[in-house]
Amino acid sequence: MHYFEEHLPSEERNAIPYLSTTVQFLDYISEHYGDSIALSDQNQAVSYSELAIRVSRRRHGLEELHLPPRCNVGLFDTNSIAAVEWFLALTTTGHTAVMLPSALSEAVLIHAVQHYELKAIITGPTLIEKTNSLSIPIVPAYFLERNGEPPAFVTKNDCAAIFFTGGTTGTPKGVMLNHGAIMRGALNGTYRDGTMFGQTMVAALPFTHVFGMVFSMLSGLYTGSHMAVCGNMRDLFKEMARAKPTTMIAVPGMAEMMLTVAQKRGVQALGGRLKLIICGAAPVPERLMYSFKPYGIRVLSGYGMTETANLVCGNLEQETHPDSVGRQYPCQKARIVNGELQVKGDMLFSGYWKDEATTRAAFDGDWLKSGDLARVDEDGFIHIIGRIKNLIILGNGENVSPEEVEEVFYRSVCVQDCLVSETKIAGRPAIQLEVFPIDDVTDETLEQEMKRISDTLPTTMRPARILIRHEPFEKSASLKIIRKK
Repeated sequence: MHYFEEHLPSEERNAIPYLSTTVQFLDYISEHYGDSIALSDQNQAVSYSELAIRVSRRRHGLEELHLPPRCNVGLFDTNSIAAVEWFLALTTTGHTAVMLPSALSEAVLIHAVQHYELKAIITGPTLIEKTNSLSIPIVPAYFLERNGEPPAFVTKNDCAAIFFTGGTTGTPKGVMLNHGAIMRGALNGTYRDGTMFGQTMVAALPFTHVFGMVFSMLSGLYTGSHMAVCGNMRDLFKEMARAKPTTMIAVPGMAEMMLTVAQKRGVQALGGRLKLIICGAAPVPERLMYSFKPYGIRVLSGYGMTETANLVCGNLEQETHPDSVGRQYPCQKARIVNGELQVKGDMLFSGYWKDEATTRAAFDGDWLKSGDLARVDEDGFIHIIGRIKNLIILGNGENVSPEEVEEVFYRSVCVQDCLVSETKIAGRPAIQLEVFPIDDVTDETLEQEMKRISDTLPTTMRPARILIRHEPFEKSASLKIIRKK
């Protein structure tokens, strides 16, 4: 029996089939969950059977545009019920949903239209002004036809979506994911601690990210969960108070926000029913896991990439392996070659859009090279050490992973965020640590704590310079610290 299946109730181990296309997926969830609430926000609730009808009506709207068959259509919206419906409408029509981050500038958006050969863009009301200079059809996200349209015939190898790996400047790198990969990623997300079914979750991570759309949204719908859509991170706790989630999918920065609110306002501010937080996209500080325990909330971590359509491994035993991202999910494999984690399986991406050279360079045969340094412990749990490209090469030739050093300092109760980078001292490469403390910690206390921790490290890993920040780090849309070279 697979590791993840061991942690499920016996009646749930084979309860959900692998559905290789979003067409099969939509049929399945509407048939099995019917009148249960699928999606809600502050203004409306949509059942699973209603969701299928609304998606068919949006397919009719696409038909009215007279688009070429199986073309690229941009989805440019903040989190909303409509965005989920349009994603399903596009993919079940045979089109490719190009997931345009809401932070894209107008100039980059214009370039994206040309580079990704977009034939139309579906956009929300807060972003429509950025599309004024575009010469392709612009469809308001709220637009809903009265008539429906049946799905197209699609296969697991057809491209369903393009997600971006780049930031908000320059040319984003488009990751092509076929139906089979996305649905494998969604199925992987159903393997959680405890029961799979009937959870309530607040979907706050951006839907333009794989972690937000596939692991959070589609995985939740796969198990008949109630997905409460949070359109803006500023409204997170208002939405949690309304929906009263039992499970949250988060990044560590978001979990930190939840912890701060719980400490200041009590656990009822998180809805009062929260039992599980699953974190990805960045390492989970050990202290964060232990800080939630008094509230009866477990924090688990996982690891994945946009190129793998979701997490490729997860940890259901965080307490015994706190610094591990766990084991690989069913139907995929992992290995370590020269210190680098490599993975393979049917969740892998099809390639980078119009970039065959970079696509070839990403693979070792049929194994995807993650670019991450990793090790496997004696129990088979995978530990991520850091990114190969972030390695600091010291003057003595030693290689130091910034992430590995950061992990040690994150264990301190005084540290809210920290960042290790390369600096120069006397013209030679050295390690620099920047620390942003938690509230009410004095500079003197923090300096003493950082010195104490530093003295426990091997000489080669000790920061030569420690800087105290009084302003938060700049972070990405997924709340990860932006690491600048």
